[in-house]
Amino acid sequence: GSRLELQYFRWRWMPKGLKVVRVDIDPTEMVRLKPDVGLVTESAAGVRALIDELKGLPVRSSRQAELAKLKADATEALTSVQPQEGYLRVIRDVLPRDGFFVEEVSQVGFTARMCFPVYAARHYVTCGYQDNLGFGFNTALGVKIANPDKAVVSVSGDGGFMFGVQELATAKQFGIAVVAIVFNNQAYGNVRRDQQTVYGNRLLGADLENPDFVALAKSFGVMAMRADSPEELRGKLAEALDANEPVVIEVSIPRGSDSSPWPFIHPAPLS
Repeated sequence: GSRLELQYFRWRWMPKGLKVVRVDIDPTEMVRLKPDVGLVTESAAGVRALIDELKGLPVRSSRQAELAKLKADATEALTSVQPQEGYLRVIRDVLPRDGFFVEEVSQVGFTARMCFPVYAARHYVTCGYQDNLGFGFNTALGVKIANPDKAVVSVSGDGGFMFGVQELATAKQFGIAVVAIVFNNQAYGNVRRDQQTVYGNRLLGADLENPDFVALAKSFGVMAMRADSPEELRGKLAEALDANEPVVIEVSIPRGSDSSPWPFIHPAPLS
């Protein structure tokens, strides 16, 4: 069911001799991006059939240790994406295991796709490939309505949050207890980085003039607070979840200071 978008369209290299076996219920997907072997089937039925075919074949030695090392190495490498990884680690620590995490296109949102452990199906809510600004907070309100007894945290950048900031009125009016964490780096971070690295630092429309998000939230009658470090966020997020009401937490990030997660999303060519 994967579009294989990153692998086919974005990777700058493909491992030599790589074979792609694709399972998808839609036969047209096999034409759009042709795999070595295409299995047109519903995923559960396809996996059961594959397991049945493997019965009786020799069992190769376990690769558990090898995979554990790869996972540990990747986790260590991802700690370089700061301050996003540090804040996400705190959110994961504080958010209950059955809580819902809602992200959108932002520096923290992109990093979360690699750095935020998920313990249950459908508890990580994402705009996926669409990457539309304004998805996060607005969607989180619906997630909370559908799961009133579960904790719901949304993460947004300042630019994305401003697309739906008026829905603070909805959250207040109907008591929708979403905790919205707004990472304010005073910019459309991806646009700004591309303008710096690809277009000779010619900045156009990337820097933002934002309101004081704490004061803005309070003007809606919504509880609001500020956290300027991961450890400050730890305490503020716990307090916000305990409040069981709509809360905005503004996290200030100096403009241009956040590390890029893209080297992990779009790998550079092998030398």
